Amino acid sequence: MRQFEYRIYDMVYDDIVSGKKTIEFRLLNDKSKDISKGDEILFIVVNNDEKKVLVEVINKYIYSDLDELWNSKDIIDNTLNYSKDEFVNAFYDIFGRDAVINSKIVGLEFKLK
Repeated sequence: MRQFEYRIYDMVYDDIVSGKKTIEFRLLNDKSKDISKGDEILFIVVNNDEKKVLVEVINKYIYSDLDELWNSKDIIDNTLNYSKDEFVNAFYDIFGRDAVINSKIVGLEFKLK
């Protein structure tokens, strides 16, 4: 088991702690490729290192693009009531449009530790 760190926004932290969010979606890169079932992720709130939550990865999903992700059953209850356009635009805002278009997407399903 290994531990990884990701920065998240305060709103995302609240959704994780409440149990509303159980999958974290990221661009598939060297870091996210290395994460496996059983690994831990320490989510730390941007601009507040004291606010953090530790989770265990229980499953990992890889999608070719945002359309495949959106159409997947895995996102049920994990889009935080976004419309598809809002979901796509949130990805573009966070990661950049070109990076999103040129990357696969990883879904890291987790449970609180």
